[in-house]
Amino acid sequence: MQILFILSLLFAVFVSIFAIMNSEPVTIKLLWKQYQFSQAIIILGAASMGAIIVALLGLFKKLKSTLKIRELQNRIKILEKEIVELKEKTNMEKEKIPTGDTYTVLENKKNTIELNQRKELNNKELS
Repeated sequence: MQILFILSLLFAVFVSIFAIMNSEPVTIKLLWKQYQFSQAIIILGAASMGAIIVALLGLFKKLKSTLKIRELQNRIKILEKEIVELKEKTNMEKEKIPTGDTYTVLENKKNTIELNQRKELNNKELS
């Protein structure tokens, strides 16, 4: 950034020296009128207008990028809220499902049924 600023200053000095070296009067025709100005004033005026136009274009680009950044930050906030909601939802679903994989759950149910059947048989034999 500093190099760009230094180069801009050097260019401005060069344009100023060029304008001073070419300071003869010149006739400018604008629409139906003629004006006499120093060529140095015309050169410096044209350089100044160019600098103003470049500054306005840079300002427009900066504004556009700022709006885009704001839009993306809002989108990030929305997506982060969705992530939190989805995590809460999956945590609630995990609490409903018994721990272990499906095979383990089915095996535990099968063992429970077998134990209950054995208890029933033992009770029948004792009576």
